[in-house]
Amino acid sequence: MKVKRVQFNHYGSASEMYIGEYELPQLKQNDVQVRVKAAAINPLDWKQRQGSMKLFMGRQFPKGIGSDFAGVVEAVGSKVLNVQPGDEVLGTMDVKKPGAFAEVLVTDSRFVVKKPSQLTFTEAACLPIPTATAWAALFGKTGVSVNSRVLINGCTGAVGLMGVQLAAAKGAKVVGTCSTASMDLARAMGVNEVFNYADERYQKDTEPFDIIFDTAGTMKIDRALSMLNTKGLFIDINPTPSRIIRGMLSRRYKLVFATMGIRYLPVIAERAAQGLLKPVVGLETHFSHAVATITIVETGKRNPGRVVLTF
Repeated sequence: MKVKRVQFNHYGSASEMYIGEYELPQLKQNDVQVRVKAAAINPLDWKQRQGSMKLFMGRQFPKGIGSDFAGVVEAVGSKVLNVQPGDEVLGTMDVKKPGAFAEVLVTDSRFVVKKPSQLTFTEAACLPIPTATAWAALFGKTGVSVNSRVLINGCTGAVGLMGVQLAAAKGAKVVGTCSTASMDLARAMGVNEVFNYADERYQKDTEPFDIIFDTAGTMKIDRALSMLNTKGLFIDINPTPSRIIRGMLSRRYKLVFATMGIRYLPVIAERAAQGLLKPVVGLETHFSHAVATITIVETGKRNPGRVVLTF
């Protein structure tokens, strides 16, 4: 079965992307085939295309792009028990095999859960990678609680917005940084005190933090560590070879990846159904405009909220 998807033939810039035809792989026993209704754009998508993960993704082309999606199950492998054909679902792709920006996709059933009826397909597509990343950071690496003082750098980005809601739900005091245009959104999502990125008061004139969660990748490690209390943790989601090594050796500096939190997708979906996690959609655009839209988002030219491709 041939379907259209966004793909690329070489690692590199946005100019490598195009909408082309792709032959769907045959279903394995644990696979799910989903007709995509919406797919959300993540920074992970262009990092994969640029080649930052080529060590894991290999050099067999063309490769798909896109991770997070929502849609309707068309077929399942012989050992799939959690969903069945006709189910509305949300999910993500194996980080080694992206390809959610497609009319139809195949992914492992471990990465798929039933979509809460309370969410639209567009809203549901915004959940997987950002929420799993924030979950791993705040619940996997730290013990965020009602007594925690948390700084989220980039609090209105995809991961930041989920982190704010998760921390606020625990009763933590959340301090956030974002652009001036996004400050109202930050407050509405649960940020107690919000600063502009360029305002360095949050680095100098505030009480020490229990947790600093850098979702934007703009904080220097040593500076962040100086802003923590004696038992505080600096959580980073922007790996480089030197940071990976430091994260392995340091007690106070840790790296997290979305893969650490994907197993919590059922709980994440349940919280969204209860209204405890609210995706923020900034723009919906049709799949036919995917290449131009991804390129614009990659350059940072967008409004607050998630950008979602619809089908």
